[in-house]
Amino acid sequence: MKRKVETKRIITGISPNYVKNWDVIKGIREIIQNYLDTKNEFRCKGYIYYKDGTVMVKDFGPGLELRHLALGVSEKGLDSIGKYGEGLKLALLVLARECRKVEIRSNGTIIHPTIEHSDLYGTEVMVLNIQPMQPYHAKTHQGTTIRFLCSKDELEVAKSYFENFLSKKSGFKWIEKGRKGKISLPGGRIYINGARVGKISNALFSYHLYEKETGDIGNRDREVIDQEKVEPHIRKILAETSSLAVMRKVIKALIDGEYSWEIKIGLFSSMVSEKSRSLWKRAFYEIVGTKDAVLSSCRIEDNTRADYLGYKVVDIPNAGWYDLLNSVGIKRAAEIATEDRKKSGKRIAIKDLTNEEKNNLKMARKLVERYYNPVGEVVIMENLDRVVNAARNSKVNGAYESGADRIYLRRGILNDLHQTLHTLLHEAVHKYTGADDCTAAFERALTEVSVNIILGLEKLK
Repeated sequence: MKRKVETKRIITGISPNYVKNWDVIKGIREIIQNYLDTKNEFRCKGYIYYKDGTVMVKDFGPGLELRHLALGVSEKGLDSIGKYGEGLKLALLVLARECRKVEIRSNGTIIHPTIEHSDLYGTEVMVLNIQPMQPYHAKTHQGTTIRFLCSKDELEVAKSYFENFLSKKSGFKWIEKGRKGKISLPGGRIYINGARVGKISNALFSYHLYEKETGDIGNRDREVIDQEKVEPHIRKILAETSSLAVMRKVIKALIDGEYSWEIKIGLFSSMVSEKSRSLWKRAFYEIVGTKDAVLSSCRIEDNTRADYLGYKVVDIPNAGWYDLLNSVGIKRAAEIATEDRKKSGKRIAIKDLTNEEKNNLKMARKLVERYYNPVGEVVIMENLDRVVNAARNSKVNGAYESGADRIYLRRGILNDLHQTLHTLLHEAVHKYTGADDCTAAFERALTEVSVNIILGLEKLK
């Protein structure tokens, strides 16, 4: 005689219109999440198997109790992916709503969700139909087995929410080998406890966080996060990173003017360790291609002077990142210009010059002022060689400092009237035109001076 199987019916009161925006993929995602949490919490084995349109998600944990099917019941810790006590129940609702046959086997029972009309509620609701397993199956079955219908593509998209299933084949890449679980590519994704919970547009990287550190930062749909709550945790990760790849990518975005999310939230220099400071400095030099690089300053004159001295002047428009780079040891153009003046050597008083030097300087000044313009203050220095002169393979005989409106001459040229006149006139043209060396404007100005002198001499004939 065939044993009669008694079926229990739990009328949940959950309308099929609940989580109306969820599709089959989101339902599968919740089943996978429950599977991963069980494996993690109970250190048990499990597998996900697909064949001919049917998926079997199997774990060897303690199994489900009926109380776990009540909406809002959750006994998971902070390390778990799920936390609202809704995931599995809503997964059953969505799959039943989409007419995907679902079966759960656990703790001697078989559960089938259906969507049925309820006279009690006067509307359609989800019903859980519960039957006992055959005695043999009930005795031998372990853990929880969930079978449902879906396509291979739907399963793979649902699995892509979890870092457990991500690989190089799918385009995923860990950036920090020594600190796995913090930064990865492609960018724009936030993971909490190993599951993707939201996206951030224009982010250079994806970040892997833990709820015990961040608190509740997302919503039930795993699609929206509270960016203000996330920002300090991302700053901490960036401040602690030792990955040159991360630093290079951020610095390149800064120099290229790319307004990424990391650039927007910034990084406080006080958060960066001494070890990381040296790495940020190294990454900067690697991106710009030279250690002779400085940050641009507000004064054009300082940038011009740094460029003249052979430095690559790099513009960083973001004030926060500018301060960080300066704090890790990247000098500003203004600092280079100041150091340049300090390294110019000993200042020589006019009274300490030889008679020949005094006469040549006096004559050169007289001629420049007669045929061009007043020279103003002239300072004689023992040495005007700059740090980069070896690269330029030349001596610096003169310089004009616009801020102080002062011309500098190297003492060594004063023994030659021709060289003294040449250098003094050259710097006077800088003074009155503001044009830089090797520019069309400077060449025109110098030519104009020569023409005026020639015309003046012709008139004297």
